[in-house]
Amino acid sequence: MHEHFCDMELARFATDPDSVSADRRLAIEQESAGCSTCRTSLDFFSVITAEELADGELSEPGADWSSDDPMRAYAERIAAEDREADEALAQEKLLESPMKTAWKNLQRDRRLCTGGVVRRLNAHAHSIYENEPLAALTFADAAISVAEVLPDDAYPWKAVFELRGAAWKERANALLVSGQFPAALEALTRAERAYRNLLSPAFGLSTVALLRASVLCEQDRLDEAMAWAEKAEVGFAHLGQEERRMRAVFLRGSIGYEAGDIATVIKLFRQVLDYGEAINNPRWIARASYAIGNCEVDRRNLGEASMHFHKALVIFREIGPDRERLATEWGLGRVVMHGGNRSEAIRRLRAVAAELEIRSMITDAALVRLDIVETLLALGETKQIIDLAARLFGVFKSAGMITGALAAIAYIKEAAVLGKLTFADVHAVRTYIRRSVRQPELVFELPPDSFR
Repeated sequence: MHEHFCDMELARFATDPDSVSADRRLAIEQESAGCSTCRTSLDFFSVITAEELADGELSEPGADWSSDDPMRAYAERIAAEDREADEALAQEKLLESPMKTAWKNLQRDRRLCTGGVVRRLNAHAHSIYENEPLAALTFADAAISVAEVLPDDAYPWKAVFELRGAAWKERANALLVSGQFPAALEALTRAERAYRNLLSPAFGLSTVALLRASVLCEQDRLDEAMAWAEKAEVGFAHLGQEERRMRAVFLRGSIGYEAGDIATVIKLFRQVLDYGEAINNPRWIARASYAIGNCEVDRRNLGEASMHFHKALVIFREIGPDRERLATEWGLGRVVMHGGNRSEAIRRLRAVAAELEIRSMITDAALVRLDIVETLLALGETKQIIDLAARLFGVFKSAGMITGALAAIAYIKEAAVLGKLTFADVHAVRTYIRRSVRQPELVFELPPDSFR
């Protein structure tokens, strides 16, 4: 069974990091990066600064805060609430069924109308939003329904506003992954509004800035996204939150990559790689190595790209996730393709595309198959391109893809049939399909020099 850090130690780390040993600080940072329960508790305690604690900002009505250690009393209260929440949620089996949670009126059940329930719902939503965004949205909305009816003075230090901000933030996370970008931005506005009520809003606002940058990047609003990512990085640096600062640095790199600024972003990804190696964090090492590999492929430094992809692949094969493993194998296929071994590149890329389709990652599979189209075009294999485009059209249609994506693939087939397909055509279709994932309303426009 997974062991979480106790609330007392997380509270100490959040309010006075120097009171925790260096080894334990590193362990808490690494644990909170991968454990939604510990991260949620740490975020909750992070609303309090050492100065406020010393000032005795303890205003909960009826509470006895005369202890020499108010933080201990606070942490013990939170731990008790969380235990009660675990029991109540288990009894109702709410975390097992999004549908049951959606239908349950939590506000009418006093056992479920607590800060502990909000924290547990937030943590659960965070733990599943990447793979089950619609279920996560249900749990986040349930957390919001409880958090918004808790009294403003339910906790000292106005900490109830952290619960509300976190619930809205988890709603934004789920909406981002499910592609509902305007709604995600609206949720972030609500989260920001809640966080601004805190005595120490910097942590929450930095978190919102980071997530807002991700949403704007998905909308191709790259300049705005970069500005918010930079705000997040500065905020986390000021707070001494190095793990989260690296997330902002990595996001800045990803945004810059989308903008085509390879020379700048590769420095950012190397900064992340250095951080991962310094703390011996495999996930950061793998993610940064993969990102650097992509940059080096674009710069045609194929040896460097291969080295970084292989470093990432070893880790992703061991710890996952499968999506990132497949992306890395795709990267290695591109290295082979640009290296001139086209038959081997096609073999590798076909294997990646097939596995992506099995996992219902249809858009990624299509992008891989467009790399195959480009390779076949270089080989003059027009008949294979026509067959591949026909297959892609069928897969897209069965998956219910948008009309524009079907039109783009139909264009590839028609151009190949007429013997007029160009590398510029393939590039235009690839760009459209990548953008259409983030902008479903985008219309496919024929390339400037199209045969039509």
